[in-house]
Amino acid sequence: MSLFKGEDECRALDNRVEAFLRSGVTGDEDYVFIDTAEYAIPGLDDDFRVIVLPWILTVLATDRMARHYETVTKHNRKYRRYYHQFDY
Repeated sequence: MSLFKGEDECRALDNRVEAFLRSGVTGDEDYVFIDTAEYAIPGLDDDFRVIVLPWILTVLATDRMARHYETVTKHNRKYRRYYHQFDY
């Protein structure tokens, strides 16, 4: 399970969910916590972080899933099987 923590008005709820998961009540210990506060954006004003953070989460999530998919399928993401094979 993955928990994506933002820095908006829902931060308190994100922290509550993280505390619940870390408490061990669920019996599962396989969690991934991704916190946008851990990712610095030099030169970006703090007032605009809330606007940009969905993009950061999207990149983190899709890249993570793509790497997992690459491992499972044993197919390098940089190799395009069908690129320039057909007329589009």
